[in-house]
Amino acid sequence: MRIAEQILFQLARSLYWTEVAHSSEMKQALQHIDAYDVYRAAEINRILEAVGRYHIAIADRTIVDFGCNDGAISAEYLRRGAARVIGVDIDEHAIQRAQELHHEERLTFVQSTVSTIPLEDQSVDAVISYDVFEHVSQPTTILKELYRILTPTGQALIGTWSWWHPFAPHLWAVMPVPWAHVFFSEQTMLRVCRRVYHSPWYIPNMHDYDSDGKRLADKYTHQTISTDYLNKCLIQDFERAFLASGFVCETHPVPFGSRYARWIRVCLRMPWIREFMAGYVWFVLSKSTGQTAS
Repeated sequence: MRIAEQILFQLARSLYWTEVAHSSEMKQALQHIDAYDVYRAAEINRILEAVGRYHIAIADRTIVDFGCNDGAISAEYLRRGAARVIGVDIDEHAIQRAQELHHEERLTFVQSTVSTIPLEDQSVDAVISYDVFEHVSQPTTILKELYRILTPTGQALIGTWSWWHPFAPHLWAVMPVPWAHVFFSEQTMLRVCRRVYHSPWYIPNMHDYDSDGKRLADKYTHQTISTDYLNKCLIQDFERAFLASGFVCETHPVPFGSRYARWIRVCLRMPWIREFMAGYVWFVLSKSTGQTAS
């Protein structure tokens, strides 16, 4: 067995029972649908807190929930006073679920493509996107679409992660080792993920079972993480994409953890260090005066 793989596996095993990667809330959410619903409600509150903190107006506005999934957050914007909410997602099945779950008159759902959003020019007051842009395969292309549909005074609030975030690969259940993808090859990391998944001490979560209740056998079988799933952008890559699309960008990194939050906040001012130390990033985008995205 490769030495790097053995080292990473031992690290994963030793950290598996800790809360380095998995808070107690995350562990519960992974294992029980009721706990997952509570966890998602907490996520919605975090989004709404950011909306208030960065002064994104919702009341009496037309809002796009970009990457709406099943529409739970879209419906919440409507309850918070939006005049109209449009949920947008590239996933056809997600749009179908959203339409089945929500029947409010001022709430609609439309399917996008990797390069187009089927909405009129300057028809939207605000775009809010949470935990989506790390998955967008062509950020600059879709950002030009967001620029196009926003009114001249419109804003976009985008919450996402840097690829050097300690847990950016989204391997919550099986890889509790921070920055594993930075210090080990993706091949090694995914081999270890598969080994953890099949270890007797691994506790399966609700995403490990198919619709018939049988445990999935083919997880973590790839050699690399597809860029169609995660675009692997750093904070600086997102900033370049925003500027290339015509937006003025404000960057607001949020430190992870709490014990060392004070000195981490200082580190977030340093361009390269912030890539590693930001637990999350909020970008506030607005149209630059007299400029259009081409």
